[in-house]
Amino acid sequence: MEESDDIKNNEYVDSEDEKESFGNGAEDYKTRYLYLLAEIDNYKKSKEKEITEYIKYSNEKLISDLLKLMDDFDSVLKQESDEKVVSLYKSLLSILFKYGLEKMDVVGKEFSSDIAEAITTEENDENKGKIMEEVQKGYKLNGKIIRYPKVKIGI
Repeated sequence: MEESDDIKNNEYVDSEDEKESFGNGAEDYKTRYLYLLAEIDNYKKSKEKEITEYIKYSNEKLISDLLKLMDDFDSVLKQESDEKVVSLYKSLLSILFKYGLEKMDVVGKEFSSDIAEAITTEENDENKGKIMEEVQKGYKLNGKIIRYPKVKIGI
């Protein structure tokens, strides 16, 4: 028992500086422990966010490929309006919307290369600098643009 009392009272430590550093060691370990706990918590949160983002955009490639099919539907519907084709088109759209796909509505807005890709221009004083026509539709997936609309702008 005497020995443990000696250790508690720091009697085995010679100088006052050594006594102070010996006493601060527990605080250093506690601080380091809390720091490591915070690091682990930050790592967990970072990984959870990464996994959530991965899941959120995991269908991006598949949906991008299906947009080619949507373009085919659009061109068929421009030529003729068959009820069966319209029904299939709406069904496909509702499935894709369920997974986070959104159409971009850019006609009439000011042109910006951040929201659209200009492929042609037309002189038009009334719509100068504005998007006049959408040549190919643009889409977002969960807020991220996965295909920029191709547009005609007024100059």
